[in-house]
Amino acid sequence: MTLSEKSLALALFVASVFSSAWWPMMPSWHWLLLGIFAVGSIIKLRLGLMCIGVIWGCMVVIAHGNVMEQQKQALFKAGVNITINGKVDSPFTQISHEYEGIVVVSHVNSQSLLPFFKPKVRLITSIPLGVNSEIKAEVELKTITGLKNEVGFDSENFSLSQGIVARATSIKDSRWIVRSKSALRQTLIARINASISGLYNEPLIRALSYSDRSLLTPDLWKSLRDSGLIHLVSISGLHIGMALSFGCFLGFLFRLAVPWANHLPYIFGLVFAVAYSWLADFSLPTVRALSVCAIYLFLKYHKLHWPSWRILLLAVSGQLLVEPFSFLGSSFWLSYLSVVAVLVVVNIVWMNQYSWLNFLKHIIAVQLALSLFILPISGYFFSGFSAVSPLFNLIFIPWFSLVVVPMIFIALLFTCLTADVFSWIWVFVDWVLWPLNWALGLAEETWFAVSDDSLILITLILFCSFWLRFLTVNSILLIIGIATLYLVFPFKQYYWRVDVLDVGHGLSVLFEKDGKALLYDTGKSWSGGSIAERVISPILHSKGHSQIDALILSHLDDDHAGGRRFLEENFEPNDKFSSQLLPDYLPCIEGEVWYWQGLKFEAIWPPKLVKRAFNPHSCVIRVVDPVSNFRILLTGDIEAISEWILIRRPELLDSDMVIVPHHGSKSSSNPKFIEAINPQIAIASLAKNNRWGMPSPLVQQAYTSLGTSWFDTGESGQVSIYVWRDFWRLKTQRNKMFEPWYRQMLRKGVE
Repeated sequence: MTLSEKSLALALFVASVFSSAWWPMMPSWHWLLLGIFAVGSIIKLRLGLMCIGVIWGCMVVIAHGNVMEQQKQALFKAGVNITINGKVDSPFTQISHEYEGIVVVSHVNSQSLLPFFKPKVRLITSIPLGVNSEIKAEVELKTITGLKNEVGFDSENFSLSQGIVARATSIKDSRWIVRSKSALRQTLIARINASISGLYNEPLIRALSYSDRSLLTPDLWKSLRDSGLIHLVSISGLHIGMALSFGCFLGFLFRLAVPWANHLPYIFGLVFAVAYSWLADFSLPTVRALSVCAIYLFLKYHKLHWPSWRILLLAVSGQLLVEPFSFLGSSFWLSYLSVVAVLVVVNIVWMNQYSWLNFLKHIIAVQLALSLFILPISGYFFSGFSAVSPLFNLIFIPWFSLVVVPMIFIALLFTCLTADVFSWIWVFVDWVLWPLNWALGLAEETWFAVSDDSLILITLILFCSFWLRFLTVNSILLIIGIATLYLVFPFKQYYWRVDVLDVGHGLSVLFEKDGKALLYDTGKSWSGGSIAERVISPILHSKGHSQIDALILSHLDDDHAGGRRFLEENFEPNDKFSSQLLPDYLPCIEGEVWYWQGLKFEAIWPPKLVKRAFNPHSCVIRVVDPVSNFRILLTGDIEAISEWILIRRPELLDSDMVIVPHHGSKSSSNPKFIEAINPQIAIASLAKNNRWGMPSPLVQQAYTSLGTSWFDTGESGQVSIYVWRDFWRLKTQRNKMFEPWYRQMLRKGVE
């Protein structure tokens, strides 16, 4: 095979691994034998050699996929409540009043597992556990069931990319055995922590020294995001590249004393890159960067000249060979797409004459071009971009490269020798981080949300800019024309829509019409976050909503109103309604009627305002579209007593769609109440495998026995209703006809 054919085979290997995200099922081990036979035949006959890439990619996926399925089976076949022995694989971070981290399980109920079949679980405990600690604990196993909305964090994708096959929660008041092992890494980290304790920039120093971001507060994270500098405090490609350069420089200095040792810069560079990756616990971004560095040094040492894209392709292939499902994580794409952007920019921005002034102009041009090319990447993964990112990166990438990170390397070197004598060096590290703190204060309110439509337009403009030299004027005009038509006459031909968002146990219903948004309930909150921040905000931003017209709270239980404060502060609703007495809120009680974008909102319960709205005081609203006559009944968490009173006025209940009261609990959905509504579709908002056993099978049967189509967000994900003037259509984010193999595997227990 020629070098070009080998590159094509690698590209086909990568493509076949990527295709596994859409496989409906995972083939069994036996298919590996067929793959081995096919590869052997191709090599022997020397026919279709490039097909080896496709076959090898499928074999890698089948091998790893079956291993993960066997790992999950080994856990769940022992039952739900089990005793595990394992080793802590990641730092435990605080979530609300508990702690969460990854544990590699070696024994289940005292039975040893084979080396390749040791599963990873995400363990929740009442105490923090140190990395490399060996534990024995009684836990309750749970399947991985993430939320599934049109945008937002996908925990099922993330879990597979990390090799995690289950969740586990330590059983309250059960016995624990923890053996803390003083590994070399932990000893060094303890030395570092002792030296930097009390320094103002301790959270940043921890993040830059050994990738511990647990002390970074939400406000600091937000400031780093708004400034576009968040990548500088996450050990990744830039930092490993700096470690390589620092090591090569030291190797060059040592080579001056030993002129015949030409290989010293390569050895020192690789050692420093590996050591820094080791301190970062060989996280996925550092492993990716380390593989690129190793390939680069190998080619440099052997005086081989490969194009940059071929080195990148080899690095991607190498990672997918070892971790084929890592591409399902956003960090994979952020890393490699950023590298692609750098390669593109470096190739289109040329420096004609070499001088200090031209060099400075070249650096500025490269940074501006790079910021533009990263816009779609940032918009897709973070639903926005930083307006000051080009300027801040132009200043702080050189500052970190030439000052901050080398200072950290020097401090780490001396800490390895003796922490007590050279602890003062960390004070200098603290000082050189002060310019960053000053700049972060200037970056407030510089983050701009990007809608999906704007993202498409930005991508098209950049595409045309890049291919400008190759496209004719007519081609460019055609692309601009298509983009303009899409924005002026979008393909969203529905009249209005309503989305029952997948928020786990809770409720949030989003109405959209004529470019405006109205929200009924906000989902739950927890210490340091909320569903409104994690789910609702990304969805609103993706649709281009920086503000919501109205916010309606059915009642004030946390699973329905937990995100109230966040939405009030960040989306500033024009009107707010509640059945509870709240400042600046309008009453949502029986008899109140208002119109929003032509839709009629008629409150039919409760009879009066209350000081504290609980389940029985939920604001029940019927939404009527006078054009299509489509009707929706929003019920909150009303219970049987409220339903019996409402049945007295059945003309107010008749609806095409109903939000099932109280998440499908048997305390609600009286059969007579359902008959009075007579819905075509019933949607329950709930979490799959929730601890309350919702929905009640009796409730579900009560709806389906009347011919009502039943949907719940635990099984279907986000449920969307598109309403036209004379018909409507329903769409779910989870397709009953097709679910990728890994979602099926993670969401179910043992068959």
